[in-house]
Amino acid sequence: MRHPLLLVILAFVVWSGTFLLVYATQATGCSVGWHNDEIAFWRSPLRFILIVLVIIGLVAIVGTLAWLRRRNTLTAALETSTFLDDVKTYVAIGAIFSSAFCFAGVFWLTLCPL
Repeated sequence: MRHPLLLVILAFVVWSGTFLLVYATQATGCSVGWHNDEIAFWRSPLRFILIVLVIIGLVAIVGTLAWLRRRNTLTAALETSTFLDDVKTYVAIGAIFSSAFCFAGVFWLTLCPL
């Protein structure tokens, strides 16, 4: 059995992994010069890669929420477990909103400092 408090922070663990992956990719892309190239209709392959990573991260967090919701219906209806199930759901929803807020800049902000 998994510890219930670990499941409470699961969505933000996925969020922090996405955060590290996106900004490590940005730092690597800026140092290698991916922001100066052009591919197809994209101005830079770095922006394309970052957008794909953000979308994958959002899908992973929404998938975590769906998994937690499905798992909630299978657990016993104890008062403590229903409270933690609600907390897990709200924390996962908070991770979705924080992802939208934190990663929105990938779509329009300058990728690399001058």
